[in-house]
Amino acid sequence: MARYLNALAILVIFAIFDKLGSLSSVIDKLQIDQKELAVGMALATFGSLLGLQLFSFKARNGEPHSKPIRLGINLGGAVVPLVFLLFFSSLQSPSPQHVLLLTAVVTAVVYPMTRMDKKKGMVIYLFGAVIAAALGALVLDQENYLVLAYSAAVLGTLIGGDLLHLPQLKKLTQLSNQTVFIGGGGIMDAIFMSGLLAMLTAETFQQMNFL
Repeated sequence: MARYLNALAILVIFAIFDKLGSLSSVIDKLQIDQKELAVGMALATFGSLLGLQLFSFKARNGEPHSKPIRLGINLGGAVVPLVFLLFFSSLQSPSPQHVLLLTAVVTAVVYPMTRMDKKKGMVIYLFGAVIAAALGALVLDQENYLVLAYSAAVLGTLIGGDLLHLPQLKKLTQLSNQTVFIGGGGIMDAIFMSGLLAMLTAETFQQMNFL
């Protein structure tokens, strides 16, 4: 039930951005045509159905014969956002220094806003990543802020929300004999959504002359 509510909330948010004109403005500024948009969404949708197991490790539950936790990566939720990053970078080219700096900021914001759930694994709250990436991009680069916001949000969420919390998985006994997927939420995963929402938020702030 919670998954459907989250999906509905995301759809409402995108509808609001569309009503504000931010969605069409981002598409126009990046000069993305309908074919590219369709291919990207198809890639994300079908990729969300595919997961690749990476490795496994044992949970720290004090039981010598406990079954291992398997770690995997969802193609749509984690790999596709990185593919989009490369594509968007071919349309705008923010400074690598700005990308690294803002990624570090977003990582620092996302890390404490991520919690470990005994049933779901890592749960990431998007608000911090989206706002930090959007505002930071506008401050650092008024010309390439869209791709800068996307890049920092995706990388910061991936690092601060997932990778830096991997050691904590060993403490979760209930996840034993399960596979935990990075980007496991598919197109509704925090990694995938953070970049898109950061771009739309940055564009909304820009239109409002927020900075």
